[in-house]
Amino acid sequence: MAKLVLMLRVKDGIFFVHEWLACFEKLVDEIVVLDNGSTDGTYEVLKAHPKVVDIVRTFDYHEGRDKNLMYEHARKRNPDWCLWLDIDEIFEPHLTRAHFDKLMKSRFVNKYAFRRFHFIDREHFAGSWFRLNYSSGHDRLMWRENATGYFEHVIIDSPNVKGIKGLKVGTNFRIKHLGYINKEIVDKKADLYRTIIPEKEEIFQTMYLTNEKKIQWVDNRSNIKVILLNVLLDMIKFTQLFPKVKNKLFGYLNFKKA
Repeated sequence: MAKLVLMLRVKDGIFFVHEWLACFEKLVDEIVVLDNGSTDGTYEVLKAHPKVVDIVRTFDYHEGRDKNLMYEHARKRNPDWCLWLDIDEIFEPHLTRAHFDKLMKSRFVNKYAFRRFHFIDREHFAGSWFRLNYSSGHDRLMWRENATGYFEHVIIDSPNVKGIKGLKVGTNFRIKHLGYINKEIVDKKADLYRTIIPEKEEIFQTMYLTNEKKIQWVDNRSNIKVILLNVLLDMIKFTQLFPKVKNKLFGYLNFKKA
């Protein structure tokens, strides 16, 4: 059976940590943590969990540096597959390790992508066109470990692993992104980002999910509403392929002319 190692970079995630561990202790073999100076008990809770096999600490904010250090420690565990997620992101409850084992058995796929849904509260996720368009894009990855993998060395906004070549497949595995349900947490995150990229204030305001349509979350993956939602998101993603293909084609043709 393939070994799946989960990586977590976190600071002050006590609001989510117990729920997060309850989700992933059933899905992964080992967890490697980088704690960026938690003072609320998060570090102690994670360190005490049997699935957390390595935990390293940093104290000043640098996302790319931290993720590459975390990845370095994860590689020491000899993973076959890796997954990185935030402390406020959990998979839908009906997924089991068997679901992930089935994915990892493939000899041809090197990356699996998952969709995130941004929750307004515990029962509803944001359903504006902007948010559904975002969710359609499969923006979280599980990847077959390879020495070419790395995270971008930037202070902020270094999300997914880079350098993993090969076939990428989108799945209908859903991730609950719960980070927006607590205003105090959003305020702290926005204040931190303002110190680094103050010019992005308009983006920070979107974190509060104001004027969003509420859509009821359904845990049952076989429910007709869930099936139809996945079909809708697939259609949205399909319509996005045309401008991407066009841009790549024109870029290639312009390069050839030059």
